[in-house]
Amino acid sequence: MTSPVPTGVVPGVTARVGRAPLVAAAAIPLAVVVVHLLAGRQLGQVPAFMPGFLAVVWVLDLLTAFLLFTQYTAGGSPRLLVLAAAYLWSSTVIVPHALVFSGLFSPAGLLGAVPSSAPWLWTAWHVGLPLLIGAAMAPWHPRWHTRAKALTARGRLGAVAVAVTLVLTAAVSVTWLVTAGHDHIPVIIVNGDYTVLTQRFGPAIIGINVLALVLGATRFRRDTVRGLEAWAFVAVAASCGDVVLTLFSRARFTVGWYGARVLALVAALVVLSALLREVTVLYRRVRATAVELAQRNGELQTADALRDHLMAVVSHELRTPLTGLTGIVEILRDGRDRMPPAKVDDMLARADALTHRLTMLTEDLLAVSTLGHGELHVAPTTVDLAEALGECARMFGRTDVRLDCPEELYVAADPLRLQQMLANYVRNAIKYGAEPIVLSATAAAEGVQVRVRDHGTGVPPEFVPELFDRFTRAEQAKAGPVAGSGLGLSIVATLAAAHGGRVWYEPAEPGACFGLTLPASAVPASAPAGAVPVAPVAGAVPVAPVAGAVPAAPVAGAVPAAPVAGAVPAAEAMPQLSDAAARSR
Repeated sequence: MTSPVPTGVVPGVTARVGRAPLVAAAAIPLAVVVVHLLAGRQLGQVPAFMPGFLAVVWVLDLLTAFLLFTQYTAGGSPRLLVLAAAYLWSSTVIVPHALVFSGLFSPAGLLGAVPSSAPWLWTAWHVGLPLLIGAAMAPWHPRWHTRAKALTARGRLGAVAVAVTLVLTAAVSVTWLVTAGHDHIPVIIVNGDYTVLTQRFGPAIIGINVLALVLGATRFRRDTVRGLEAWAFVAVAASCGDVVLTLFSRARFTVGWYGARVLALVAALVVLSALLREVTVLYRRVRATAVELAQRNGELQTADALRDHLMAVVSHELRTPLTGLTGIVEILRDGRDRMPPAKVDDMLARADALTHRLTMLTEDLLAVSTLGHGELHVAPTTVDLAEALGECARMFGRTDVRLDCPEELYVAADPLRLQQMLANYVRNAIKYGAEPIVLSATAAAEGVQVRVRDHGTGVPPEFVPELFDRFTRAEQAKAGPVAGSGLGLSIVATLAAAHGGRVWYEPAEPGACFGLTLPASAVPASAPAGAVPVAPVAGAVPVAPVAGAVPAAPVAGAVPAAPVAGAVPAAEAMPQLSDAAARSR
């Protein structure tokens, strides 16, 4: 069962109209008055005018009726059914009117017509059209409206069939009456003069048109009229003007008669124009919605691909260290008593490294989840950049990290988020670059620029545009032995944007250089002394310093981390770890 659509001509498209229909309706009486002053002046017969006029009106009215019936069956307002019947009546009556019109298809007309046949069909045309439009616009009892709206799709098709049948039957009956049954009706035209029509039936015809105008005006008064109904009111006004000019011109081919035909065209055109406008608006909205849906579909596909990639990355990144930890635990459980203390310490150090790797992956995933849900909060404060870089260097005690930062250089940043950005840059350099890793900072016009440079092979040029995208890794990195989630650089980019800064990459010779721009901050009133750069941890093999870089000196009082006593090379422990990993599978 198809649920009905709420009252309205085109759901979601037709809205309450402005003043345009009222202005158009008000302009019609003024035009009628002007034309009426010259209504009786003869202009002569134009043979091609009448066929062309009737053909145009017939096409316009038939197309209007078709579109209105279509909107009604699609779930439009029940008033559309009556409005469609009005225009179907107009297009139907026009056909016999053209056939019986003298001089159009034959000198005396077809269908056994008499001189009064055409005027009587004109009368039926200009009485039925405003009556049905008035019925469509008249106040309806709420119960009638509710029942009409409750019709199913099949019920609406049935209502259309009934309306079409009634209109066609009425048109055929009227045609028979004015042709074969003309003896039963008065003669209303004599030698081309229809004064009888004007005097005897004119007031009733005009009264019916005025009644339709009054019914339409009540909808305007209640502020419930909508687009098509408002323009239907203009059509009734044009029909009323057509009737007045035709009746008072009293003869064919006069200024009033031709003016009446123009108003008949207006009555046929205004509702169709409003319909076509609504169809155009609806098409634009459908097209905009289709574009939006296509974009959302693309986003969903991208999100689905990212989800699949994330699952693959997470399963791989979790499985690898967990397998290693399982192997180490089995080795220590089965042979700890027979292993030298140095080898036990080495195994524990490896387990600690794997645990650290799991921790970093967890932090990255939590950061991505926070950023994705718009829950990122930064609390910028004045940060001494030299101290911040020194603190970051101390986090990687066994790596040759060198500092090149002037004293009293301050940035506006969240201290924790700043360390997160620096640490992600350094980890990336450790994974894919080579030591030494240089942390440098300089003041610039746009703020403070922080650079993290390694001395590896750099980034492939074709991968540079994707460097800061989520879950992306260069093909060489994917094929290499270094594992990664592809999240670290994207997290840096998002955090930098949250600080009002930016990230970038520039190649170095040799190596890669990743940059970070942060807003500069004023020197605090009691600025702490600049942090002293740290030196590589004892036991680390130094690499030749970068030109211009200042090697970090040891922090006062800091105890460098000595190598683990009895540590053995990784090559000796890996066979045992591999055997244990194989057993854990």
